[in-house]
Amino acid sequence: MKGTVVTVVYNGEATIGKTIESVLSQTCPPFQYVIVDGLSSDGTMNIVRSYEQAMQEKGILCTIISEKDTGIYNAMNKGIRAAKGDFISFLNAGDRYEPDALQQVSALYEKTAFDLTYGALHYIRPDGTVTVKRSKPDRRFVTSRHWNHPSMFLRASLYREFGFDESFPAYADFQLYLRLRRAGVKIAVCDAVITNFSADGVSTNVQLSKVLARAKEKYRAYRSTGYSRLYWLESYGWELFKSFYFRLHS
Repeated sequence: MKGTVVTVVYNGEATIGKTIESVLSQTCPPFQYVIVDGLSSDGTMNIVRSYEQAMQEKGILCTIISEKDTGIYNAMNKGIRAAKGDFISFLNAGDRYEPDALQQVSALYEKTAFDLTYGALHYIRPDGTVTVKRSKPDRRFVTSRHWNHPSMFLRASLYREFGFDESFPAYADFQLYLRLRRAGVKIAVCDAVITNFSADGVSTNVQLSKVLARAKEKYRAYRSTGYSRLYWLESYGWELFKSFYFRLHS
């Protein structure tokens, strides 16, 4: 696989180094690494620039963008436009790949050519404890619980065709996944742990107004892609469960 990894970052000087190092240490390096910075005001860009030579030595095409954006999915769409590989994956600042992540995905592709794959991840809670969030194929009932965007790899042509709908501030990635499923793309689930995901972003805010806003947005993602009104139960139930879960482990 000729893959492009995209990292989106804003004021991430505390974490961006570990993210980049996890890409550099891959047993099967990517073809290209795109870093999209939102015009950080801290030392993020100095750290990013300090890794340029190491990427060149690894034979990784390095593309760096630093400019204002209107949100994370706007930045991700910029990464899609800059990608030159055949497949694209997103590894946001603070997250890390397992050393053999890209090799695992490439091996799966050799066995089963796919348009889209996603694997398991180490889910690192705010209190530092870690659990494995497994990926599962959805047959009849679709749910975000079985799918992991931080471990997802998608054919670049499909990312360019569909892109992220930036009207979804928290669930544009899931809405994209639902659209891809509706389009009938070939999906293969990878059983290996791909990503170490730090659960400390917008999806873990436990303020009730934020929880309800996310649930409403997730339900809109289902309905905008033609899914039943019954998914209201999954949308609100799952967000309320996550809120309780993160309160318990904060």
